[in-house]
Amino acid sequence: MMQNGGPGMMGNMGGMMDMMKRMHGNMMGGGMMGAGMGSGMMGPGMGAGMMQMFDTDGDGTTTPEEMRTQLQAKLSEFDSDGDGNLSITEFEALHSAMIREMMVDRFQHLDADGDGAVTPEEMAAPADRMERMQMMRSNMADAPARPGNGQGMGMGMGNGSTMQDN
Repeated sequence: MMQNGGPGMMGNMGGMMDMMKRMHGNMMGGGMMGAGMGSGMMGPGMGAGMMQMFDTDGDGTTTPEEMRTQLQAKLSEFDSDGDGNLSITEFEALHSAMIREMMVDRFQHLDADGDGAVTPEEMAAPADRMERMQMMRSNMADAPARPGNGQGMGMGMGNGSTMQDN
């Protein structure tokens, strides 16, 4: 598999990192809080967490109809003056309510001991994990290639010989 930089193990690291980011919800800046900041609430930066909010039947997919229904309900709920439109103040209340759940999830993720406070150590934990990953990648890149160590793609027989040697 070739991805993000070349063949072999190092070529797969970028793909593995992408997969880990998706699995862990881009805890350090994906979705609304990061890439989406300049793209508008419903733009390309809308994170998976926001999309899940609109998935009314819980099937893991948000259809345009589900989104339309949920957005109309939100408009009605936050239209405090009843004029059928959202003013900037009303929209601010809607927006704050929508991102609060995501914010709480991110806070709880950082608050590793669950004491309701994020310490400097807990705040630095994502950077510490990133540093460990970079060191692992660096060590893997620096390690000499050792054919026959069980890591290859060959059809070895388990004793160092190949099928052709037999």
